[in-house]
Amino acid sequence: MKKILLVFTLVFSLGVFAQDAELEAFKDLFNSEKKTVIGEFLDLDATAAMIFNGIYDAYILERKEISNRRMSLLEKYVEQYDALTDEQADVIVKETFSIRAKSEKLQKKYYKKVKKELGAKTASQFVQFERYVQTSIDEVLQESLPLIGE
Repeated sequence: MKKILLVFTLVFSLGVFAQDAELEAFKDLFNSEKKTVIGEFLDLDATAAMIFNGIYDAYILERKEISNRRMSLLEKYVEQYDALTDEQADVIVKETFSIRAKSEKLQKKYYKKVKKELGAKTASQFVQFERYVQTSIDEVLQESLPLIGE
């Protein structure tokens, strides 16, 4: 799990400055590490792991748009922070709500898919893992980014 957070920290730290190709390479590395860790966490037999990996690959692909929106929003926040207007703050908060809602909807969709194929326990572990990772990322961001008005 620490590897995932380290990779994410690198992605975020370089994200504002990295060229698109570099950023995509870091995101791919992050997703690869994350897939390995969730595979170890779920501890599935070979058949179940193959089924899960197919579902998880589709999940990662669909989540890419959400991740890109989140990264763009973070970049916008960093760029506008020093002179943030009420209107800009409103746009940022509304986009944050939208991203979180879309993320929840996607997790719910894939919870149902994993549950159908592998059962509720595995599906619950999938959601628990995803939320743990996202909460950990949010914690890193909260520690790294200044609050509005700081």
